Amino acid sequence: MKKPISGFSKLNKSEKIEWLSKNSFSSDINIKNILLQYCNSNDKLQKLHDEFAENTISNFYLPFAIAPNFIINNKPYTIPMVTEESSVIAAASKSAKFWLDKGGFRASVLSTNKVGQVHFLYKGDYKTLKKYFDKIKPKLILDVSSITSNMNKRGGGIKSI
Repeated sequence: MKKPISGFSKLNKSEKIEWLSKNSFSSDINIKNILLQYCNSNDKLQKLHDEFAENTISNFYLPFAIAPNFIINNKPYTIPMVTEESSVIAAASKSAKFWLDKGGFRASVLSTNKVGQVHFLYKGDYKTLKKYFDKIKPKLILDVSSITSNMNKRGGGIKSI
């Protein structure tokens, strides 16, 4: 087994790549060059990418494709997609083209409410539980108010329990 490393997050990117190269790859694989070829040549942009996650050693690229000819609610759209699967883009484009002269797609917002669930085991009487739950409902909502304050300001937050 490899010796665990302590303080890996404190290393700079070059040191992390060097450690990875020495500890995870055979000497005939130049992992450093492989990783660096995916780094952005724009240093400012690369720095931004490096800050997305801890222990960043490179970037992971996927093709950025588009599916044209979508009509959604009578408006034309070109849909951007990121995937490694070319048939997904092809299928989306084909379906958009198929529906293009048939009125396209229709979409509507049914609700902006999200349903959350809490599961627990209770073998007692349902009415007793319901009565207790109704009694503590205001306290439960109050106890999470620090988490939901911004949602509440925008008209959201917990609506019911």
